[in-house]
Amino acid sequence: MLSRRHWLTTVMAAGLATLLFTGAAHAQDGKPTLRIVVPYAAGGATDALARLLAPRLSKELAQHVVVENRAGASGQIGTAAVKAAPPDGNTFLLSIDHAVVVVPLITPTAGYDAMKDFTPVGQVARFQWTFAVPVTSPAKTLTEFVDHTRKHPADANYGVPLHGGVPDIIGTAIDRKAGVLLQPVPFSGSAAVMPQLISGQIAAGVTGEAEGVAMARGGKLRILAVSGTSRSALLPDVPTFEELGFPGVNVNSFTAFFAPKGLPQPLAERFNAALHKVLADDSVKAKIADMPMHLAPTDLEGAKRELTASYAFWNDPKRSKP
Repeated sequence: MLSRRHWLTTVMAAGLATLLFTGAAHAQDGKPTLRIVVPYAAGGATDALARLLAPRLSKELAQHVVVENRAGASGQIGTAAVKAAPPDGNTFLLSIDHAVVVVPLITPTAGYDAMKDFTPVGQVARFQWTFAVPVTSPAKTLTEFVDHTRKHPADANYGVPLHGGVPDIIGTAIDRKAGVLLQPVPFSGSAAVMPQLISGQIAAGVTGEAEGVAMARGGKLRILAVSGTSRSALLPDVPTFEELGFPGVNVNSFTAFFAPKGLPQPLAERFNAALHKVLADDSVKAKIADMPMHLAPTDLEGAKRELTASYAFWNDPKRSKP
């Protein structure tokens, strides 16, 4: 049996050899490290997606790829960091459209604009939003939740993973239709909402479909409604807000890669081609479905159309700002 000192020496030597080999390989290919910035905390759906794709993109691009979490301010910190990065094809943002589109519309100090400061280089997936309660909640339906909050105003709260956008629209829709005033409780992402929601520290919560479905399947929470114009294929028994008579929550979200504005077209095409190959892999498709997310890759023109449509929706002057 190896002594503890011998074991530590062996591990350190192996680690050093790996670092030296990696460094030599990177020096040999002459390519800098590519960063995927995730503007949310580790543990959420976007972070999991980034860590699934990173090693596979590294193989396709023949370039070292790392994931960097830059959480804070509803995704504003990480998004602003990518905007400020040089458009050299070595820095990309993987984010839901909220951080790129909605945040600068409701936060004048954000310092960036979705259409002026970023180049969309490929959508990855689309998702709906879920409105859930703890399994200990007496509410089995959204109507029962509303009735409960009328009788127990202390429970008229719901956790939101970010400020503005669909989570706020959900609260507004319930407020307007039911005449109850729900108090949003902000968190730094869906992963942060979950522990408080599951434990009953908050009466309800809005999360992305991936986090909500995973917890519901595990019997840890109860989903009462979903966003969008149709039911989720992952939650066929859960009605939409529209079905339940709460209008206005007919929008979903997407997750996509963005680069700083000015990225040369050949570099954008190179990244999009690599992303397409990765997303076409059967094992990747299966893992994304298990997350669960709805895979929805696009070419560069498709990515631009998705961004433009999202911007038009949220910047509509007829829509009250979230």
